[in-house]
Amino acid sequence: MEITPAAEAASDKPFSFSAADTARVAKKLSWHTGKAAWTFGTSFLLLVVPLIIQLHREEQMMALEQEQLSVLNSGGAAASSEPAK
Repeated sequence: MEITPAAEAASDKPFSFSAADTARVAKKLSWHTGKAAWTFGTSFLLLVVPLIIQLHREEQMMALEQEQLSVLNSGGAAASSEPAK
């Protein structure tokens, strides 16, 4: 028993796409790209933005605490340098 290739496979014609095939592939690609972009954007908004906001608040609190410490330290030094009555 001998296996012979199909007649279409034996032809030497190059494989080509029609304009309709190209349009269909482009439409599917844009659809999937849009879905991926929406998923990424939504995930970013739900997961990363709150983290950024919290880190910013923490940074502001640290700056405020640092400012309060410097005021307390400078106020304490000024009070101790005054002569006692």
